Amino acid sequence: MINLYSWGQWVGWTLLYVLMALIISNRPVFVETELLYAAVLIGATGLGSHGLRLFFRNQLAQSSLTKQTVTLIAGAVVIAAFATLMLLIVVFLLSALGYGYPIPPDQRWFVIKSIGQGNFFNMLMVMLLWSALYFSMIKVRQLRQTTALLHATQLDALINQLNPHFLFNAINNIRALILEDPERARTMLATLSDMLRYNLNSEQGIKVALHQELEIVHAYIALCSIQFEHRLQYVEQIDEDCNNALIPKLLIQLCVENAIKHGISRLTQGGEIRIRALVQHGEISIQISNPGLLQSTTQNSTGVGLKNIRQRLQLLYMGAASLWLEQQQDKVVAEIRLPLETVK
Repeated sequence: MINLYSWGQWVGWTLLYVLMALIISNRPVFVETELLYAAVLIGATGLGSHGLRLFFRNQLAQSSLTKQTVTLIAGAVVIAAFATLMLLIVVFLLSALGYGYPIPPDQRWFVIKSIGQGNFFNMLMVMLLWSALYFSMIKVRQLRQTTALLHATQLDALINQLNPHFLFNAINNIRALILEDPERARTMLATLSDMLRYNLNSEQGIKVALHQELEIVHAYIALCSIQFEHRLQYVEQIDEDCNNALIPKLLIQLCVENAIKHGISRLTQGGEIRIRALVQHGEISIQISNPGLLQSTTQNSTGVGLKNIRQRLQLLYMGAASLWLEQQQDKVVAEIRLPLETVK
């Protein structure tokens, strides 16, 4: 089955040729050879556009937005020049073979300029339009993929948080608090409700301000503290200029869940989760550290959450963001680097 791209290529370039053929055939002086020239020009440009697409997919899919844009523009120039060159070669070849108008030696440069300039400019405009359409389609598809992946990540987060074991512990802990500390029990129920609302709210968008994400992290820490009590300590070091920075929704929350599940919960004495955020060289750096061993934290289901995070970062930032895990003495540190964007 022909895919959408192939269908669009054939239809688009065919329609362009038909349009040029109509313009040529309606001229006061009509020469049939010009239909062949038009076919060469359009065919070479269409072939070049396909080559540009292959290069984009193989070499630029993970590049920055600026590099992709500059490369597409440069590619449009190269392809327009290539198509014009192919046209000139055919014109001179047919002339030499006697199928076209003879070109005297002293008129060759005039022919090159008269044919080359106009056709180069026309094909350049066509390729720039093609590049804009192709680029727009790529970005729309990536946005759809990102949205779908966010939904999958939200479901993954809910499964991790609201699996039967988590619910059993959370509800039991809150129930125990009802007699011991009714006020705190009510607070914890409200906290659980806030977490559900945040995770299920599709109107917030793909990215949220850092301070919004940290609020839900506080809620999650508060719920976990019912179970772990003094075994769970939490520390934040957030630079003031980071509070309004935009980050992917659920990014830090998933990392904190990972730190508790595969770090704190496995240690008898518990430990401290520390979040550090600062701006460096136009990027926001976020570090989440917890006691434990990296080998332990990368087993079982942990890799699913980290894989989802990395996929979202790739789709959202096209290689300009990263997530790293490393062992620092007796701690596991996750470092996330994102291009700095702020709430408008």
